[in-house]
Amino acid sequence: MSDTGTPHDAPGGSETPPHGAPGRSEDETPAISLRGVNREFRRPRTSLTSAPAVVHAVRDVTLDIRPGERFGLVGESGSGKSTLLRMMSGLDRPTSGEIHIEGQPIQDSSARRLGWLRRRLQLVFQDPMSSLDPRMRIREIISEPLVAQGIPRGSKVDDLLERVGLSTDAALRFPHQFSGGQRQRISVARALAPDPHILIADEPVSALDVSVRAQVLNLIDEVVDGFELTLVFVSHDLSVVRHVCDRVAVMRAGEIVEIGPTEQLYQDPQHPYTQQLLASVPRLSEALAGRTAAELAERTRAALAGEGATDEAAALRLAEEGARADAGIDGGAGLRAEDVRHDRHEDEGGTIA
Repeated sequence: MSDTGTPHDAPGGSETPPHGAPGRSEDETPAISLRGVNREFRRPRTSLTSAPAVVHAVRDVTLDIRPGERFGLVGESGSGKSTLLRMMSGLDRPTSGEIHIEGQPIQDSSARRLGWLRRRLQLVFQDPMSSLDPRMRIREIISEPLVAQGIPRGSKVDDLLERVGLSTDAALRFPHQFSGGQRQRISVARALAPDPHILIADEPVSALDVSVRAQVLNLIDEVVDGFELTLVFVSHDLSVVRHVCDRVAVMRAGEIVEIGPTEQLYQDPQHPYTQQLLASVPRLSEALAGRTAAELAERTRAALAGEGATDEAAALRLAEEGARADAGIDGGAGLRAEDVRHDRHEDEGGTIA
C-alpha cells in the first residue's frame, strides 16, 4: 500500500507541488518514509491454556511524505492514527517494517541514539495544559529543548514568543495563567525552538474552543510557511484537515484505505469508509437553524445508503445516538450567544480566571 498506489487512491492526474513549496524531483529523499509498518499489541493473558489475544493497531502501512508537504492523517478514534504518529516520532517501535526520517532508519535505534531525530522532528500535542509542566515558567518550557541539545538560548525565547503572537512578558508566567489557545501557542513555540525540519501536530485544536481553533490553525499555517517545515497533521475533523493539508490519508482499523490530494479526495471519495466520514461532517448552519441531532443523523444515514456505503449498522447506530442526544437535552439543542462571547473572549482577552 504505497502513497502512489493504494487500492483506493483518489482518481489520478498529476499532483501539484506542496503548498508553498517549489516543484521537487521524484528521486528526492522523502522527509518520512514507511515501508510495510505493522504494530501489534498483546492483551493480558486470561487463560493458562490459550495464547493472549493480539490487537493489530497498524497494518502494513507504506507511504512517503515529501519535504515541504502538508500531509493529513484522518480517521475515527481507534483507527491507529496516534500509534502511527508515535512510531514516526520514535516514541514507539514497529513490530515489523521500516521507518526512515530524511533517509535515516529509526525503527531499531535506542532512545539514546535518536538525539538527532529530536532536533529534526518536533510535536505539538492535543492538550496544551497536560503537555506543559505547570511548575515551570514559560521561558524554561520553551528553552528546555535547547538546553537538552546544547543549543545556545540567547534571545531566542523572546523571538519565538513574538512569532506565535505572545508578548515577551509571557516568559515570566506559568501555564495556568494563560487561556487554552495561548497555551497551544506556547506549545508551538517550544516545538519551533530547536529549528526542526518536520512538525507533527496531533489533534492540535480538538481541545480548544470553537472560536479559538481558527486562530491556532492560522498560526500553524504561518509557521509552516515561515520555517519551511514538513507538516504531518493528525485529526478526526475532516473540515480542519481540508483547510490545512495538501494530501490526506484515511485510516481505518490500522490500515490506510484511501490516500490522495485533498480536494480530489473530498470531492470524489472512492472508498465507502471515506464517503461515510464525509457524510458525517456536521453542518453548523443546519444545527443553528433548529434541526435536531436525530434529524441530522437520519440525513447522514440516508446519504450513506444513497452513496452505497456498506456499514449500514454504523449508520443506524448514528441515528440512534442522535435520538438519545435529543432526549437528553431539555428544551432542545441550541447555541447560546453568551457561550459564543465567552469562548471568543478566552483567546482575545488574556487570562481566564
